[in-house]
Amino acid sequence: MKITSQAPNRIDLAGGTLDIYPLYVFLEGGYTLNAAIDLYSRVEIETRDDDRFGFKSVDMGAELEISRDELLSGSADDSLFRLLIEIVRFYLPATGINVTTHNDAPKGSGLGASSALLIALSGALNQLNAKYYDGETLIRHGADLEAWSLEIPTGKQDYYAAVYGGLQAIHFGKAGIKREPLQLSPAFMHALNGGLVLSFTGQSHFSGTNNWNMVKRYIDNSGDTRAALRQIGSTSLRLREALLAEDLPEVHNLIKEEWKNRKALADGVSNDMIENMISAAREAGAQASKICGAGGGGCLLTLCPPDQREAVESALRSTGAEIMRHQIVPQGLQVTGVSL
Repeated sequence: MKITSQAPNRIDLAGGTLDIYPLYVFLEGGYTLNAAIDLYSRVEIETRDDDRFGFKSVDMGAELEISRDELLSGSADDSLFRLLIEIVRFYLPATGINVTTHNDAPKGSGLGASSALLIALSGALNQLNAKYYDGETLIRHGADLEAWSLEIPTGKQDYYAAVYGGLQAIHFGKAGIKREPLQLSPAFMHALNGGLVLSFTGQSHFSGTNNWNMVKRYIDNSGDTRAALRQIGSTSLRLREALLAEDLPEVHNLIKEEWKNRKALADGVSNDMIENMISAAREAGAQASKICGAGGGGCLLTLCPPDQREAVESALRSTGAEIMRHQIVPQGLQVTGVSL
């Protein structure tokens, strides 16, 4: 049997970091807003006639093959494939399989590609095992597996975009997590998509603001972290309201505000390279920009009037950025099985 699956990556609009437990408990809740885009993490699994497990990363150009005993014992721990091995060990198919993966986004993009890949593989194994877990179960298992593999707390916003797709506000609070799909008019979505420019800075995102560091900085009351996180929460709430009101100018203003707040979280979130790109885009007509993910590199999200898009893209290219074509898409995880 061969099963293919794909899960979308995401752009985060506001409220990133508020999806990390226990920060959202400390902050008495908060919204994270993101949108699934048509850059995908893809998986193909194929059953084998033996009891071995093959792993191949197309974009990384790497392969690994292990026995079932190595899988179960954890003795085949390989840093590149560690998370994939743990997912397969958790879902544990009855036969050996080959797993082939590919990410559309470059490594270190800040678009949640690793989480989307986790969901794509989980969905494929869920289909193979005929368990048919629902989306919330896939997310819960996935977050635990990724936290175990990375040995740091994990946020959950990436999984929601990967599983469900679309534009969404996710409320994290003491009573749990609630996803709110934002059903906006086709005309507004057309205008929003028309002015969303995504570019890769050429540099991987900054690891100094990983989830554990954010939790530690909050607990230690380090710098302006607590105030910045509270302001991020306020901005994300108002951005949700602006999107529901389909107020595009206010959306632009709040994206700018989000970036200002995020830069206050820690040194290194921005740098001269990023600020140069943002400045070039602004001079060409852009109205707001922010880095996706942790900052320091990765992908830059820029918002502009659709008729200024070509000029903004040209300005970004002049700084060394790589334009990444994308659209917000309503579909999340998609799994297809074929009997051989």
